[in-house]
Amino acid sequence: MGELLKANFLTNFAYYRRSRLLLAFLLVFLALTGLYSIPPLFTDSVFQSFNALQEIFSILNELLLFFAGGLGLFIISSHLSSRNLKMVFTKPCPPAVWLAAAFLSAVAVSFLLIGAVLVSAVALSFGWHVPVRAGLVFVSLDTFIASVGIIAYLILLAMLVHPAVAVALALIFNAGLFYEAQLWAQSMIRSGNSSFSLRAIEKLFHYLYLLLPMVHVFGEKTDKISGSLRVGHGDWKYLLYSLGYALALSAFCYCVALSALQKKRHI
Repeated sequence: MGELLKANFLTNFAYYRRSRLLLAFLLVFLALTGLYSIPPLFTDSVFQSFNALQEIFSILNELLLFFAGGLGLFIISSHLSSRNLKMVFTKPCPPAVWLAAAFLSAVAVSFLLIGAVLVSAVALSFGWHVPVRAGLVFVSLDTFIASVGIIAYLILLAMLVHPAVAVALALIFNAGLFYEAQLWAQSMIRSGNSSFSLRAIEKLFHYLYLLLPMVHVFGEKTDKISGSLRVGHGDWKYLLYSLGYALALSAFCYCVALSALQKKRHI
């Protein structure tokens, strides 16, 4: 079982190495870093250098979340579209092992990319004489934990629907959207519009917000860290809580995706 998992893991790594996804991210990384590095070259202001560093780091971490979803989506959709799973499963390779390897390989690539961004941010801090703050590590870990849940969710969607539909569902039906919609409905109710239909819509938005996966589970507690890159002693616990949520979400998505995979006619 371990050998099969390793073989599938390495095969997926070879797929990522040949994929243009990594090249696209590298080009975006170099372009953003070069663009935001121009102002610090012409000033001795540590404040401006810090702002440039924080801006680069924040944008790249947001891009990494989208990229992580793409890793999970394309590793599944490419195999499903090429119809080569019949050969894989008849070697034999259990679907559970194949799916676990796909998930773990996407998580590993995401981890490596997030680590590369973190190392680059630390290098820029030294180069621009900006103090290296613990917030760099915190934001990187928070991004990685969020990417784990996103990868699992996109793998599930890719197993159930067409990749284009999966992307649309992930972008449109997300917890943040329905949270904002719930706040809007609550504000309308507080303003005096207490109709039954509006209250029903507010409840619908509330339950959809609870059911759909969240990217940053404790974002309201940790958003300030990405701006200041300062971490309080009580903030680290939110990483542990977020990890528990990401693991639970991943386990759920894995089980549902495996059930869908086993029902497909690959053998």
